[in-house]
Amino acid sequence: TSRTGVVLIGALILYFFANQTQVGWLYVMAAVLAGTVFAAWWLSRSSLRGISALRTVGEGLGEFYEGDDVTITFALRAERHSSAQIRLTEHCAIAAPDASEREIKLYVPTLTSQGAVGFGYAVNVYQRGVYAFPPLELASVAPFGFFKRRRVIDVPSPLLVYPLVKPLQRFDLLDRQFAPQVTREATGVGNEVLGLRAYRSGDSPRHIHWRSVARTGELISKEFADETQPGVLLALDLFRHPYAPSATKHTPFEWAVKVAASIGDYAQRRGYPLMLASNDVALPAPRGAISWEALLQVLARVQPAGDEPLAQALTSASGASAFVIAVLPYPDAGVVGVLRELRFRKARVLAVILDGASFPDGVGASTRSAAAFEGELQAAGVETRLICFGVDWVEQLERADAAVMA
Repeated sequence: TSRTGVVLIGALILYFFANQTQVGWLYVMAAVLAGTVFAAWWLSRSSLRGISALRTVGEGLGEFYEGDDVTITFALRAERHSSAQIRLTEHCAIAAPDASEREIKLYVPTLTSQGAVGFGYAVNVYQRGVYAFPPLELASVAPFGFFKRRRVIDVPSPLLVYPLVKPLQRFDLLDRQFAPQVTREATGVGNEVLGLRAYRSGDSPRHIHWRSVARTGELISKEFADETQPGVLLALDLFRHPYAPSATKHTPFEWAVKVAASIGDYAQRRGYPLMLASNDVALPAPRGAISWEALLQVLARVQPAGDEPLAQALTSASGASAFVIAVLPYPDAGVVGVLRELRFRKARVLAVILDGASFPDGVGASTRSAAAFEGELQAAGVETRLICFGVDWVEQLERADAAVMA
């Protein structure tokens, strides 16, 4: 440190005067100063040795959501040597970029051997995602401030943060009919006859259509519409659309993830089997019905880095779903035809459109306005919800479409 240079210069000056005047005590003072610097260097070598750290994030909390207030605690322990004058720097990965908790500086006067010192601070979780905390930075100038020792301790503390979920009180698309009253045009077990087919081994004799048997002389069996609980297909567009850079988390894509989470929460609470469709090969959606926990796991990790248009994922994943909800953070004309086709196949279809131009700095704006895109979908007979920044998306999702209700 600069103090070391001052002391060594002082020792040299004393030695120079001692050499000129041959005064003995000046030699002694010069030697004491130089010896103090050497002793400080020797003692400082072990100032940060044997220190371990343990970080605990939100003790007792099993799940973490964006917007949660979380307490982070960590403890320093000296295993072999006592330490002093420790300055610790903690970089909090889950704090907002401009929050004071982003960088926490603490001072530990003394850390005794086989002892521990604990600290804690509160932070608001800024954004969903997968996090690993940067290493703790330790520094010490013990014992005399002549030499500064530095050390980093890697305590990654991996953390998965789920997106913010706002519960919906109603959702028009899933509230119009009770689930058991909705049949799907797929074969299954029910009361509505879907058609006739040749008898197969294992078919119940009660399902034989005797009039057709009398007419053709062959066994013909009835085929029934599937009246089991209808599924909800939640499609989230992950394609690499040309989003503008943003310094905040308030982007159409991030809002689309939150909207998808809120809709998924409502579908699960209503008892609908929930399926997920996405267009990212690196992070494919699970096949079949997924649990609420699995949905949150996926939504915590997704990024706008999809490899194929959403229309392709919708075409391959929508066969057995009575309800299809497409969450579109960017106007994509390719999904209009697919959603129209799904509607012709008697699926209940809803497109949730994020108005990118309404977000800060127009981060999601495109050459095609969200209103014009919504008009194209409505012209194709697809029900829509337009989500604008600055208005709670819950209010916009709960809005009932008077024309559809009539």
